[in-house]
Amino acid sequence: MIGVDSPTPLDLQFRLGPIPVRVGLMFWLIMGLFGYGWASLLARQGLGNTWVNLLVWMGCGFVSILVHELGHAVAFRLFGSWSAISLHGFGGVATSDDPPRSAGRRMVVALAGPAAGFALCGVVYGITLALGGVAVNEYVAVALTFLLWMGLFWNAFNLLPIPPLDGGNVCRELLALLRVPNPDAIAHGLGFVLALLLAVWGAVCVANLLPADVRKAIPNWAEPGLYMTIWFALFAVNNFQMMQLARRQRQYQPPDEYDDDTPPWRRR
Repeated sequence: MIGVDSPTPLDLQFRLGPIPVRVGLMFWLIMGLFGYGWASLLARQGLGNTWVNLLVWMGCGFVSILVHELGHAVAFRLFGSWSAISLHGFGGVATSDDPPRSAGRRMVVALAGPAAGFALCGVVYGITLALGGVAVNEYVAVALTFLLWMGLFWNAFNLLPIPPLDGGNVCRELLALLRVPNPDAIAHGLGFVLALLLAVWGAVCVANLLPADVRKAIPNWAEPGLYMTIWFALFAVNNFQMMQLARRQRQYQPPDEYDDDTPPWRRR
């Protein structure tokens, strides 16, 4: 995800088995800013207190993103690569100093994060069904609501073919498998176009420029909102810059063997 990962002595650090995890201070700040609107919305609907809801949101966001990144990290480990997790800024990242060289395996790693997130969503949904009409604490209801929303929409969002989202990484690996020249430039180009269109759409919705009849026909989830519009704009700028950088090369030449899918006996 977007964000500068700058470690500090105040970061939370722990291990999940062999996988080290670090949580930066900016993760909590951004998570709190992003969740305040949702926390206050539920409070206005008579469910919990805004500030307690916000703490629940931050805890649910931590669990949801950690499970997502854990999916990537476990996939790295299954392919024999060391991995670590860092939660910072606008999300998190699972890194490896020896990632798989096969584009197919890298695609599996990219898809493992959303798969883990959707699995968590399924577990939470199962708990909700099991509770049925049982009366539960209002903050348990708030937590289940947040986890369902995060598990469904955040992971679906991550599948958009926009680098550095998982969908963008999958797009790049598919292009590499198809032997398309300079897959990075094409993947970033597609990401730039899509992110720009979504940013423009979000700006139109935020500025309330749609006719009333059209707006009534659009479901709420289809309107990005201010924060998502800003995200899409940042993605568009980032992908444009990366596309220009990749296009400066005459042909795709990976910086090291990590991205080289050519059989060893055919490498120069």
